[in-house]
Amino acid sequence: MKKWIITLISGALVTMSYAQEINHQNTLRLGLNRAFFGSGDIIGPALYVEYSRELNSFLAITPRIMSAYANRNDDNLISHASDFGTSVSLRITPFPYNGFRRIKVDIGGLYHRFIQSYGSVGSVDIYDTVIMSDSNYRKDDLFGFIGSVNISILDNDRFDLGGRLDLLTSLDEGYLNADSFQYGLFFGVKF
Repeated sequence: MKKWIITLISGALVTMSYAQEINHQNTLRLGLNRAFFGSGDIIGPALYVEYSRELNSFLAITPRIMSAYANRNDDNLISHASDFGTSVSLRITPFPYNGFRRIKVDIGGLYHRFIQSYGSVGSVDIYDTVIMSDSNYRKDDLFGFIGSVNISILDNDRFDLGGRLDLLTSLDEGYLNADSFQYGLFFGVKF
């Protein structure tokens, strides 16, 4: 039993010392996503900019600024959702030394301003203004969690190009709500 413990500790120390020898890089990414709000029926574009600072080969700190906007108008019903937020995530690279280093997982905290409006489109007055008698409007400043999976197609010493899948949630009145689901592409510059 002692041999196993000594072997595990030795292996962990060798791995950590190897991780310290690698030249850590920072990455600045720009991304374009497709955002789904509600039950997935309100769809629109989303943009984000993030900076990633590697702590070691396994972990990085990643602050991000993001925005999304979506509309739906059919059958005299109109829906709008928009989101502007910021997050700080811990980026985990589970297997940094082989071909799986291209897969990264982000888990972190999120603050976002969520705006939603919906209602029925009514008649048009003499000034061509649409009358909406039963419209609803909601604006909330929300805190929650963000989870992301990043898969890099191109990952070299200078550039990072790939796809991303995001889930944005919020804590509201004791419940965890899924506010937006997004997927898209990113391009990053390493320095």
